[in-house]
Amino acid sequence: MASKHIRNMVCPSKSTASGFDILNIEDYILEKYVPPKLSDPIYSVVFVDSIVENKLTIKHSQLRCTELIWPFSRTGDMPLQVPIKAAQILAEADDELKGKRILEITLDMVSYQTAEDYFQPGDTIGILPINNIKDVQLLLKHMHLTNNIDDIFQLQISTKCSKKIAKLPTYIPTHCTPYRLLRDCLSIHAIPKKQFLNVLANCCENNDERAFLSSLSSKEGSCYYNELILERGLKLLDFLELCPSCKPTLEILIEHLPRLLPRPYSIANCPVGNDMKLIFSILPEKPGVTTDMLNNLAAPLLNAANPSELPKITMYARQPNQFRFTSQEANERNHILIGVGTALAPFLGFLELKEQLLANGIFKTLGDTWLFSGAINETHLPHRERILAYEEAGVLQRYFESFSRALSATYHYVQEQLLAHASEFVEFLMQEKTVLYICADGGSISKSIETAVMECLVQVKHITLDEASQELKLFKGNGKYREDLWL
Repeated sequence: MASKHIRNMVCPSKSTASGFDILNIEDYILEKYVPPKLSDPIYSVVFVDSIVENKLTIKHSQLRCTELIWPFSRTGDMPLQVPIKAAQILAEADDELKGKRILEITLDMVSYQTAEDYFQPGDTIGILPINNIKDVQLLLKHMHLTNNIDDIFQLQISTKCSKKIAKLPTYIPTHCTPYRLLRDCLSIHAIPKKQFLNVLANCCENNDERAFLSSLSSKEGSCYYNELILERGLKLLDFLELCPSCKPTLEILIEHLPRLLPRPYSIANCPVGNDMKLIFSILPEKPGVTTDMLNNLAAPLLNAANPSELPKITMYARQPNQFRFTSQEANERNHILIGVGTALAPFLGFLELKEQLLANGIFKTLGDTWLFSGAINETHLPHRERILAYEEAGVLQRYFESFSRALSATYHYVQEQLLAHASEFVEFLMQEKTVLYICADGGSISKSIETAVMECLVQVKHITLDEASQELKLFKGNGKYREDLWL
């Protein structure tokens, strides 16, 4: 399998284009490579005669899977459908500043139980997403299944399967349709693994397309794989557009695509009445599966329309952890809260609860609360006016904000704020009853904040970085340092 365009293993320079419209697959075909060995198929799809089953009318197909485990769900808590009663735009996308659109939706819990029985500030829920309908239709069309989208099939272990122990996926119902399979059960936007690309190569009629996918799947093509998939983010639909002769079967997708998993979301309010609020941001290009779904569901409510039926999401309560903020917590401890952008969501619930406790006079005293917040600018800091009002009313004792893309801002990042106020920050943190809450992504932001906290300890306590790291480990172990992280 040789290409006249490539003579050695040198990665082309990364394209500045956002998509793959200028990507030439011949530039990614190796002269020599060894693709992984193809394994025997595991599953077979058998279309059956029409089955009249009321269960097929259930909105989300994973709800029909009796042995399915819902990640981190509360004991005995099953997913339920909840209507979205309201939606509002907290910030519009800003292309110049690369700011994301921020939405808040309000769920109506009235048909199930009061919100107070269901959650406390700091709790999270799991939302069952569905894949974008246009993407699902595009994939079905590519696989020549447009006329079979609602035909019912049964998944079986293939007679060609050589595995001694082979099981059917627990997240695909006994009877399903191609449309519901791709919409509800499979993560069609998952990062393609090399073995999957090798199988897709075997589905190509075009020689160049087959060689391109085989090169990416090989050990020798790791550089290409890293560039196109890990860096540029090409997914299944991108490869099918690049390789139109590639026609994978349902069996192949079932074997190589992972389950479409629930996505965790922090609750952004205190339990008052029957409302539950969620805040999320949306990428302008290639948005996340769940945020894309929520954005589409909220559209009728944002357009001031009165839909005959409120849009619904499928969700479940996740197990509470030490990040939960209760009345006792507000009374007995001091709190340092650190969050950037939509990561401020759980802290809005914290402050709302404190406001209620102060108004009700349940406790004579409450702990002091400091908040370090960050955003690209003032308009992209969720509910900034409310936060300032909390400071004015004494709900917040200290408030620090930073804006990364506002030229006039004194501080651009929360890490700068921490270091600038290192002495008073460490003094407050080291009080026995002070707890530090951090809500951030589990990648660069949370690590950067943790590093800044350690540098504050080094600067004020005159200890080494290793000693500061050990102190933070101790804090995490005894619940003084609490994190709500996502990927």
